[in-house]
Amino acid sequence: MKRLFVIALCLMFSQAIWAQKFTVPAIPGAIEEAEYANYVQDFNRCMDWLESHAPSATQRKDVNAFVVWWMIGSPDVHIEVNADAANFNNGDLLVLYMGGWARHGISNPDASKADGSMAGIETVINYYLKYKDFIGKNKMA
Repeated sequence: MKRLFVIALCLMFSQAIWAQKFTVPAIPGAIEEAEYANYVQDFNRCMDWLESHAPSATQRKDVNAFVVWWMIGSPDVHIEVNADAANFNNGDLLVLYMGGWARHGISNPDASKADGSMAGIETVINYYLKYKDFIGKNKMA
């Protein structure tokens, strides 16, 4: 019985360690607009990673860079940043806002700008509630 318990415990820990490994996708050189569709899964995995890691995470800069690269180049993503809705003094929150909007736009291509903005704000709120001790208050709002 002890042996079974130890094996189960080892399997749980090994899965937790394996799940924490994340490789930031490489940003390719110049690609055609149509090729950005090949990177949707990478974009979604990067957004999941950004939402689940504190602002101090070591890979954050590289993951942010990939997300921004993809959003700028993808012909399927149309984001408008309204200073009244997205008045962030934190670049990480701005990337999360735009990424939340983009992710919503991918799965809802006919969504309105208001829906996209709301999805971005919800992404930021969820992240802020999770990591507010790291982020602090937004004195600009």
